[in-house]
Amino acid sequence: MTYITGTAQTETRHIDFTAGLIQMTLATKGVQSIVAPLWDGPQLQSYEVSLTLGTKPEKVLRLTGAVAMAAGVDAVRIGLHCGKLLIEIPKPLEARQTLPARKLLDLEPATSWHVPLGLGATGRTVWLNLADERYCHVALGGTTRSGKTNLLHWLLSRLLVQNGAHDLQLLLCDPKGYELEPFAMSRHLVHPPVYNTREIVQVLAWLHQTTRERAHSGVSRPRILAVIDEVKELVDRCSEVKGILASLAQIGAGVGVSIVVTTQQPGSKALGDALPNFPCRILGRVVSKTLSYGAAGRARSQAECLLGRGDMLLLGPDGMIRLQTPLVTRSELRAIPRWERASQIPKLDLPTAVSIPVDTDPRGGWNRKAIDQDAVRLAVQMGATATDLHHELGINYDRACRLYEQYGGEP
Repeated sequence: MTYITGTAQTETRHIDFTAGLIQMTLATKGVQSIVAPLWDGPQLQSYEVSLTLGTKPEKVLRLTGAVAMAAGVDAVRIGLHCGKLLIEIPKPLEARQTLPARKLLDLEPATSWHVPLGLGATGRTVWLNLADERYCHVALGGTTRSGKTNLLHWLLSRLLVQNGAHDLQLLLCDPKGYELEPFAMSRHLVHPPVYNTREIVQVLAWLHQTTRERAHSGVSRPRILAVIDEVKELVDRCSEVKGILASLAQIGAGVGVSIVVTTQQPGSKALGDALPNFPCRILGRVVSKTLSYGAAGRARSQAECLLGRGDMLLLGPDGMIRLQTPLVTRSELRAIPRWERASQIPKLDLPTAVSIPVDTDPRGGWNRKAIDQDAVRLAVQMGATATDLHHELGINYDRACRLYEQYGGEP
């Protein structure tokens, strides 16, 4: 087994000694094994565990506390990766390092849609293929300083450098107004970045219409990438976004439309019915074991044991991989093709109103119609007038005025 190590001989001896302690600890618990050093990473050291025939891996998974004591740390993470049982031990705080992005820049991607996300717990490069329908929609999660914004910047910068503007069209939805600022002048933009709720809903409505047109025509190029930062905040302000996202995620996978969202907790509260169509999640540190299950969507992710600063989990149809993502610097971001002036960025012809579904009121009677109140509120937010409500809903003008004023329209 090849072991990636530093030059210090004392460090090598310490790692070998730790492996021996873990092996003896497992033996005292009735688990016969061979523990060997596997990889010395920027923030953790990993060890491969070979079990005797017939020994169930679950026996080791239940011994995290004993293994942590043997390694002299507060907590360890034990998991399966590519058929191997791995023990991942965090380094002391003062010994932890970042992974420079330049170490991944020389790698040759299989296609322009492959991005090296970082190095896995075995030392191998972990790739994300945006053209793979199983990975074309990505939810980035994790607490503050977990590394999700840095990873988003790395992912976007690689895609924009590796693909021309004729192959990739970019839409940026940035409710905070500053997280996506490095890409605000990208030549791949088909519309200026949008920041307020109304404009974001308009852009998503345009994308939804375009996606449906592609589904009917069979067109799938160029690929359209929509990036939504802090999607939970957007959903809280406008609940209809969940429905739009669900439809986009379902239809878009087959017609060249990809969605990347960020949120601290990528669960049903943030994504709603779209969650099943986001099978790819990249998760940073969460604050508790309870939140770990909801964020990962599966048991035993141990996301609460992640170290932050780019130590993350890739959870997808092919399994779960722990990886160290690179630290992006200004030099990598400067490589993005840019417009010189904001006036050069094209603008889409965005919809100014939405279609409001109207159902017949079973009680009958003149002008008695059941109205989707959320849709009315959204229509007013997007600029619909009382007259628009009067005509589209088929209700009398007085009732249209009351609805208009009720949802924030100016009298």
